[in-house]
Parts: sequence; C-alpha cells; structure tokens
Amino acid sequence: MLTCPVCKKSMITLEYTGVEIDYCPSCAGCWLDQGELDLILETSVKMIDLSRFRLSPKSKRRCPRCHKKMHADLFPHTQIEVDICPHDGGIWLDCGELSAIAALESESSASQKLKDYFKELFKESD
Repeated sequence: MLTCPVCKKSMITLEYTGVEIDYCPSCAGCWLDQGELDLILETSVKMIDLSRFRLSPKSKRRCPRCHKKMHADLFPHTQIEVDICPHDGGIWLDCGELSAIAALESESSASQKLKDYFKELFKESD
C-alpha cells in the first residue's frame, strides 16, 4: 500500500479500464505509474518526456514508490504543475488535475467518459 506524498495517509487502489490508479481519499490526489496516463487517455503518443523533468526543480514531495524527491514542472502545453519521479516515471496529480488533463487532451467521448467517471468518483466540481 502506498502512502500519499501530500498528506502522508494510506492510498487506495482504484481501477479504470484495466488501469490501477492509486488514489488518496483524504486529499483526492492520485498516483499513476509510468505509462498509465497514456493508457487512461488512450493515446499512442508518449505524454511525458522524462528527460525534461530530470532538469526541472526538485519538488518538496517524495515518490510514493521509491521515496526519492520528485521533480515539479508544468504538464506539457498546460499550466498544470505536476510532480514526476524521474527514477521510475510515475506522476502525482493533485485533486482535479487528472480530469483537467483529460479535458485538455481530447474532446472525444472517451475523454468525456473519463471526466464524468472522475467527477463522480472523486466528487470533483466543474
């Protein structure tokens, strides 16, 4: 079981279309292992260039997997700051960021289904 890098509470595992999402019920943040964001968004294009994040400033947060400091930077083509583990490629998304990224990436029905799923599950507002 992973510990939330924000509030230090235990996270739970949720599943969305076969992808495990580590979710913190306390702060509503989520952890995605490398490649899981691409699977959720159903894209064949790699969303995150890890080499770019290795040069980013270190975050105050630690990776829930390896416990090393993550790096913080803006998600490509957005103003959404995310935390990336440059060692294993996992990504930490604060409450609402996964839905926001999904909404920006595509206006397809798959993107809308994802947004609706997280809105209901995480009790996010529009």
